Amino acid sequence: MSRFVSASLFLAVALLVWPLGLRAQDPPSTTTTTVAEPTEAELAFFREVFSYPAFQRTNPFRPLLASDSGGPRYQQLRLSSVIYVEDFPERSVATLSTAGITVNEDGSITADVGESYYVRVGQTIGNVTVVEINETSIEVDVEEFGITDRFTMRQFTLLGGNR
Repeated sequence: MSRFVSASLFLAVALLVWPLGLRAQDPPSTTTTTVAEPTEAELAFFREVFSYPAFQRTNPFRPLLASDSGGPRYQQLRLSSVIYVEDFPERSVATLSTAGITVNEDGSITADVGESYYVRVGQTIGNVTVVEINETSIEVDVEEFGITDRFTMRQFTLLGGNR
């Protein structure tokens, strides 16, 4: 019988508490709101423009190497010979080579085989651009990581290398 009493008591308390939970909620709002007429929004598009002056820093969007085709670097090239035309300097030709020599411990000389390049003023090999051809030397611009330096290459000799 005690189970029946406890169940009926639980049901009676639930019926009394349930309407209290409904009354605790706020009633729906009765105020009316007016809708404003739509206004046209003004759109503005701005584009950010970047410029990279060479004297401050290099352009990060340019490749680091001067040419994508590769080729020998300045440190690998030697001036082998110059064919200088005095009347027409623009027809002068210089021979750049990747070949070298090795002096062995016993004093004998061994030639290292390499490639030869015949260049005129304005031509580029690897990171080297020929600027001027003289009777015994050439002036070249070497570009490394966006910075261009000018060097003088002299003919290769057995005694002193590039002089």
